[in-house]
Amino acid sequence: MGGVQTAEPSAHPPLPIDDTFIVYEVYVINTGFLGGLVFVLVFAGMLLVHELGHFIAARLLRIEVEEFGIGFPPRLLRLWRGKGTILIGKERLILPLNFDLLFDPKTSIHRLVEATADSVKGRLVLRTIAFAATEDGQYQPDPHSGNDLAASQPAAASVKDSKDFPQPGKVHVSGILNEVRPGTEVTLNWIPLGGFNRIKGENDPSVPGGMAAASPWKRIAVLLAGPTMNLLAAVMAYTFLFYQIGLPNTHIVVIADVSPESPAEMAGIQSGDTVLAAAGESISSVSRLQAIIRTHLDQPVSLSLQRGDQQVEISVTPLSSRTKKQGAIGVLLGNPLQPVNSWLGTIPTSFQATYGSIRELLALPGQIIAWVIQPQEAQLAGPRSIWNLFQQTVSRDVQSRETPSTSETQHPTNYTLLAVISLTISLGVLNLLPIPALDGGRILFTLPEIVIRRRIPPKFEAVVHGVGLMVLMALLGYFYILDFIHPVTINFP
Repeated sequence: MGGVQTAEPSAHPPLPIDDTFIVYEVYVINTGFLGGLVFVLVFAGMLLVHELGHFIAARLLRIEVEEFGIGFPPRLLRLWRGKGTILIGKERLILPLNFDLLFDPKTSIHRLVEATADSVKGRLVLRTIAFAATEDGQYQPDPHSGNDLAASQPAAASVKDSKDFPQPGKVHVSGILNEVRPGTEVTLNWIPLGGFNRIKGENDPSVPGGMAAASPWKRIAVLLAGPTMNLLAAVMAYTFLFYQIGLPNTHIVVIADVSPESPAEMAGIQSGDTVLAAAGESISSVSRLQAIIRTHLDQPVSLSLQRGDQQVEISVTPLSSRTKKQGAIGVLLGNPLQPVNSWLGTIPTSFQATYGSIRELLALPGQIIAWVIQPQEAQLAGPRSIWNLFQQTVSRDVQSRETPSTSETQHPTNYTLLAVISLTISLGVLNLLPIPALDGGRILFTLPEIVIRRRIPPKFEAVVHGVGLMVLMALLGYFYILDFIHPVTINFP
């Protein structure tokens, strides 16, 4: 490669540089790196969004989250600790941002404390706190010695003006420490593959303020919030997509692509044709055209097409021998796009598109059982297949955005964004399935409590989820091994 070796001077003139080849080589390296980066960011982002949903719901329902981690341990650093609260008697005090308690909250409950606080907008903000004096007259900041309080100690907090006390602060509060919520730690961790929540009392109903001690409706709401967040992320992605490319006119059906050597190509159907009628029936939706084609398998069906200024009549025979992936006549159907003035106008269509994707995903098992789809066509995509997918989507999207003089594509493609939407919907739906260890399985264990007013024993539930998790991991490991041996092949039009 003349002209690239520049480390040492040469007595001979450099060879001519093939500009096209050099640019192409750089392009491959860049898209390969970009595809890998997108894979990591999408995978981590989907998991982080899922956990963020659980976190937001828990906080809104006053279920304490001890830690929200970005990435997985080991911990790199703590970004901040959120505001917490303590309850002294019946008086609730606010813990300032990044306030670290110097005692163990779990062993400090029901001890007598003395605290000073500042009154801010009608709320008390903790400034200092100390445990009641022991018999030798010294404060005991660490309660691990196990000294018990006398039964005669007051149960309610007493609030007095600080002028009677030498400690800093405007208000003095003393009484029994009934509750400690130190605030959520937000941490950054070394393994950048998603995130996690450490929810207080997640499997222990005896922990006050924890997940397991909450009402069944609150627990179900927290469990639903993760998958719901993934589905809302898909809606937002669709909104961005439709705002960029326009809204599809679902009442007009066009031929987006024709497969080589397919019945459609043999019949003379061309990409860009608008389908006006099929079998004598006016066509106003993709689903209706698909239904007519299915009812005419191995039988000629007439199509009325609009091609430019001409109306063309064509007869095509859908073949039952072709798989669903190939299509009975071998065409990709679509709708023409109309520009939008505001992203708000795309929201209803975005919800409809997400709902349609969910329906297709849930219908997949039934279609496999009915042999509408061959099992090999519904192979589970593992890390290698998803990696390959993003390599292809990024490469195609970059190619479509090249200058018109070098690009073979008329319009920019959005395969990468569509792949992200598909994956985040899949994650949300799969987590709602009633499988132990997943959110849907935990919801299933919570539902009987609403009906019969009795909860399934937590220990039994924990065992079921533990076994379910091991079985799930084993199955995923098996499918992932198959994925590395026989990755899923995806062809783009």
